Amino acid sequence: MITCPVCGERVSTMAGTCPHCGTNIAGNLKPCPNCNEYCLNTQDRCPHCGTDFSMYTENASEHREEQEVLAKTEINETSAKKSNKALIFSIVFAVFLVLTAVAFYYLDYRNTIVREETEYLRLENTSNPEYYNDFLAKYPKSKHYQDVKERLNNLLDETKEWEKMVQNISRSEIEEFMRKHPYSNRQQLCKDMIDSLDWNEAKKIDTEEAIVNYLNTHPNGKYAEEASLKKNELGMMKITAQDKAIIRGSLENFFTVAMSKQDLPLISEAIPEKMENFCGVQDATPEQIVAFAKNKMAADVIGLHYTIGEEMVVRKQTISDGTTGYAVSFTLQELISRSDTNQPSTKSYQVTALLNAEHKITRMSIR
Repeated sequence: MITCPVCGERVSTMAGTCPHCGTNIAGNLKPCPNCNEYCLNTQDRCPHCGTDFSMYTENASEHREEQEVLAKTEINETSAKKSNKALIFSIVFAVFLVLTAVAFYYLDYRNTIVREETEYLRLENTSNPEYYNDFLAKYPKSKHYQDVKERLNNLLDETKEWEKMVQNISRSEIEEFMRKHPYSNRQQLCKDMIDSLDWNEAKKIDTEEAIVNYLNTHPNGKYAEEASLKKNELGMMKITAQDKAIIRGSLENFFTVAMSKQDLPLISEAIPEKMENFCGVQDATPEQIVAFAKNKMAADVIGLHYTIGEEMVVRKQTISDGTTGYAVSFTLQELISRSDTNQPSTKSYQVTALLNAEHKITRMSIR
């Protein structure tokens, strides 16, 4: 609500005309620059305070000009600031791009150096010339280039000698290769090959001494565990001098007393209840063994005499009942005495026998 500038009555600024005096109101008012009361656009003075609007119009024009100048100045300054900001941004962005490029180049350079060193170290564990050639092709400016090239030449010479050596493998050839190439990657392979050769030789000899010699040479060898088991096995199968003496005594009693005299009780003592095999006879009884000896007693024969040879080979062996017995082989000389003392006869036999743990004869072959 405002005061009508014509009649002085209260009227709304939204009214088309003043309801009191009919003056046009809507779109026809302006505020007084001095008292801020509303006046008609057509009035030159304020009806409320008497202010001359023309003075304010001149001042307003000057003010507008000043504002326009200030606005243009501000625009120019703003443009200048924007230009400076754009320039600064461009410089910063350019610097960022340069730094980014430098960073990427540095990282790529570092990665290349790391890859180069990694592949160089990897050559320490290979004997393949292709890896050396690949390194030389990829890193022609490497500080390791000359070193790798020399190592490649040495490796090629070494490979030729290796290929020649493996055509005829022997302990001496392997040791010579190791002596000539002490820094070769094949050193461990050579040691493994010697280990295998020594173990095969020890197994071929199959004696406790040979197995112990292998273990002394290769205490941490590939076959050390197997060799230890074999050593224990051979130790258990080892024949002592006492074993040999008892076995010889048992066999001498069998031949020089029991067989010579065809003594049935002595033969019964020398064998189990039956002998599994005696000269081809299965489950031979003492009587059958005596009959074998008596068959040699022709009419003119007055005595049988047997002598066991000095060389007797004895080894332990698992027999039919699962226990450990003794396998024996020896030569046997037979002298047949005749009534005509000028006509004695002799024969030589090869005997193999198997005795049980009680030293009784369970098998025998006489050839």
